[in-house]
Amino acid sequence: MQDLNTMNEELSFTDAFCSEYEKLLDDCQRALCAWSERSETARRSQSSGESVGRELLRLQARFAKSYAILQKHTHICNRCLAVANMKRFIAESADEGVRLSVN
Repeated sequence: MQDLNTMNEELSFTDAFCSEYEKLLDDCQRALCAWSERSETARRSQSSGESVGRELLRLQARFAKSYAILQKHTHICNRCLAVANMKRFIAESADEGVRLSVN
């Protein structure tokens, strides 16, 4: 899975076009932060046990679910698909040495 910062950089262009994407991305980021922070706290305090394990699994599952919903959205939303196609076109044009300009 990609680093969250990379995901933000790659997909931030979509935010300008799709408010649902922005909401889902925020949900995903919150879930990842909650899981990461709790994992770090458990590591630092050397917490273990069944209850800590269950909590971490619950937080991991919450992140996985929100990430899956975000990914599904990007594949069915017309606005998100249009942005992906634009980005693909720009990348392919750059690879071919085509210079794009807006007049």
